[in-house]
Amino acid sequence: MRLWTNPLVARQLRLNRETLDNWRLYHSHREAVADLICRPPQPASARLCILGAGNCNDLDLARFTGRFKQVDLVDLDRQAMAAGIQRQSPSTPERISLHGGIDLTGILKTLDTWERYRPGKESIDHCIREARAFAGLPFLGGFNVAASICLLTQIVESVVSVTGPGAVPLELVRTLQQRHLRLLAELLLPGAVGYLVTDFALEPGGDRPTRKASSTSGAPTPRGEAFLGVSPQELCALASNDAVLRTQVRRVRVSPPWLWRQNPRRTLRVCAIQFQRIEETGDDRCRRLRGSGI
Repeated sequence: MRLWTNPLVARQLRLNRETLDNWRLYHSHREAVADLICRPPQPASARLCILGAGNCNDLDLARFTGRFKQVDLVDLDRQAMAAGIQRQSPSTPERISLHGGIDLTGILKTLDTWERYRPGKESIDHCIREARAFAGLPFLGGFNVAASICLLTQIVESVVSVTGPGAVPLELVRTLQQRHLRLLAELLLPGAVGYLVTDFALEPGGDRPTRKASSTSGAPTPRGEAFLGVSPQELCALASNDAVLRTQVRRVRVSPPWLWRQNPRRTLRVCAIQFQRIEETGDDRCRRLRGSGI
């Protein structure tokens, strides 16, 4: 199956079209993202990678191209990214490289073959193996900053859209969390900083999502509680304790939250799990790997 005939991909492209005109609405969220990414001092040659760029409404491309020599944008939807650059018209567009048509999970083709709402254990196990085996993005090279922008909720929602909220395979969600954090770490140069920016809860007073988000127990998530798969505390603990990540990153912490007015009737809480790539020699790395039993 070609990726573009996949209903899960088509759904994401449709969502990009639906939020196309939300530039003004995203102002405070976009500023919070840019402040986070542009805060650390960078060398003149610094490179930035953004995963989940979409239509770029939550990215201040002018600030990014003013701070970084090269900005790589990665998403399924190349057309949305290209249109986003055209709308913002940054003064140095030549600093931006687009990488479209990329499934950052490695499982969308397989996920679309599942029986709706009743995936068998064999199908789930196969999908878990594919997620773990996802090769990542080695062709992009190393970056001074790499950030995933509100992408993990979309990844988890792709699973929920197939299984329904009451039968989500939690081991697959855990694997997707783990692989996504590892992907960010793989993109970083020694000493570089990674950010997993995620919307994690509905702000009290906002409307509920059209499809109820679920907690890890499978029950509907009340306002203010973390959506399935994006609990900041859970992600921070995973980044700190995962057998691979603890050999690669340090200084894992959660940023103060901010609000994202996603549409006129829905406001989300957002935060970032931040970490730094460890600077180490080859001998150090071998010792760490032996110590972790990998």
